[in-house]
Amino acid sequence: MSELEAIASTLSHDIIPINETWLDLNGRHLPSEVSIKGYVLHNVDKPSHSNRGGGSLIYVKEKLQPQIKTKRATEKSEILHLNIQPHPGQTIIIVLVYRNPACTAIEDNEFYDCLDIIFSIPHETLIMGDFNLPHINCTTHQSQAPGSKLIDLMNTNSLQQHVDELTRGNNILDLVMTTTDLSINCLEVTDKIGDHQMIDFSLEVQDPNTRTLHKQVLDFKRANFELMKEELGSYNYEVHMNNKNAEECYIILKDKIATATDHHIPRKRIRPTNSPSWFSQEIKRFINARQYSYRRLKRYQTEPQRQEHIHACRAVKRTIKSIKRNKEITVAAQAKTNPKSFYKY
Repeated sequence: MSELEAIASTLSHDIIPINETWLDLNGRHLPSEVSIKGYVLHNVDKPSHSNRGGGSLIYVKEKLQPQIKTKRATEKSEILHLNIQPHPGQTIIIVLVYRNPACTAIEDNEFYDCLDIIFSIPHETLIMGDFNLPHINCTTHQSQAPGSKLIDLMNTNSLQQHVDELTRGNNILDLVMTTTDLSINCLEVTDKIGDHQMIDFSLEVQDPNTRTLHKQVLDFKRANFELMKEELGSYNYEVHMNNKNAEECYIILKDKIATATDHHIPRKRIRPTNSPSWFSQEIKRFINARQYSYRRLKRYQTEPQRQEHIHACRAVKRTIKSIKRNKEITVAAQAKTNPKSFYKY
């Protein structure tokens, strides 16, 4: 989980979908254990947890106002369907799916029937996930059963499939598809999380309102508290609060403090951050180095490059573990002298 938080802070993705989480958020696990600051978490768990595997979740930035529409989970498949609003007036349907390779024909029919209902809604749509269909050819739109059902879904809804690199072993199991009115840029199959490669891509949503905004906060270091005390002390409270009830007196006092604050405490602009408190530029450098080593491994496919990538992966895990542990030791040691830092962490 710490590595996922570090990746989210480094790459600043707006949407992070994950299949095969093995989570049980209705029982063994708490949502707070897997939450990421600044993201809304939606999940669908496997109904039975007698066997390992299954479970899907998706993190969506709060600014996209995600609204969950459909949650469907069986022992062999999962569908998580939600809407996002990149800007007012635009709605994009996001669908995350997982299909077990052991699905029967009846289970497949139910799975694709649910997707047909989702696609009956006329909106820009992105569907992605682990379909476990290694023999499908999305370029020629040809496949033997059970992949023929996905081909029918693609043809019926004019879907474009964008992944053309291996995502697990020698197979393309993870797919990213969009309707023709939604464009994808810079799709790249990157390093592993678990036993699948990550797929990194950008949706083409052009609107100036989606840019990162700065937040204004009070800059107490530059405040003139002496003049603020003088202004508040010179106010004739007895005259202004005469014959007023408690509520009216409170409003007068609150407005006076707000006015004095505006006069004597300047503001500063900060860029909002959703990174965990233990995240650092050092971790960011190691994650970027791992990404770079993976690109070199894909390009050259040599043993030295493979070893370099293995070392880069180990360095990321080691650095995150070390920095997070040191942060927790510091917070615990200062728990009595700095309780605010302890409870914030």
